[in-house]
Amino acid sequence: MATLVLDNGAYTAKIGYSLEKVSVIPNCQFRSKTSRLKTFTANQLDEIKDPSGLFYILPFQKGYLVNWDVQRKVWDHLFGKEMFKMDTNDFFV
Repeated sequence: MATLVLDNGAYTAKIGYSLEKVSVIPNCQFRSKTSRLKTFTANQLDEIKDPSGLFYILPFQKGYLVNWDVQRKVWDHLFGKEMFKMDTNDFFV
């Protein structure tokens, strides 16, 4: 049985199973400058054709976790249906 390993860095999150290749993913959210309703999390940036119209929201500043809401959304994305298909309700209360 392989173990899922997460290195939650301030700029990138490195995640993968112990016996497989590691994925390096931005640890942040991106929002459109024109439409504030659309939010992209972590590696969803790959879906965007023109990233020049985005600004990013980081959960860390100067090495300290200051935005728990953004970090939670990144973790939900990493462990959720799109990436590693884990039930996040077991982890976060």
